[in-house]
Amino acid sequence: MATHQIPARATSRYSGQYADVIDPQRLVEIFSDSHRIALSSKNPDTAHERFELAVEAYHQLMSMNVSGDACASVHSAMISLSDQFPAQVYVNEALGLCEKAAKLKTTRKKLELLQRAHQVLQKGLASNPSGSVSIQTAAEQVRAAIAQAQTATT
Repeated sequence: MATHQIPARATSRYSGQYADVIDPQRLVEIFSDSHRIALSSKNPDTAHERFELAVEAYHQLMSMNVSGDACASVHSAMISLSDQFPAQVYVNEALGLCEKAAKLKTTRKKLELLQRAHQVLQKGLASNPSGSVSIQTAAEQVRAAIAQAQTATT
């Protein structure tokens, strides 16, 4: 997987909103929560918002006098988030659609959601060649679910 750069602070919709926060522990909590939600939310809007909040918290923490270990830990987590997020946001959205599809009774609606999930993953593959392994694996699972649903209709 290619290493993505940590986004500049100005790219976040939260840019500068935490500049007055003087409690580094609170910023670490905000960063940690945002990191976790960005990589797990099945709603892409929520995931992007939390990614941007993590970017802001990261930059604010880096501008403060934080211990070397804490600084290194947050920096490492931000690099990891920057690397994983571009592909994971597509995988999670597709997973959410598949979970919704699994709860449906009608095959037609189930197929619609599964096909939407497949489209999301195709878009992810097109825009994230470095994240292609995780996206490709998810796409294979979705294709199998589509084939199974189509078999149920015939």
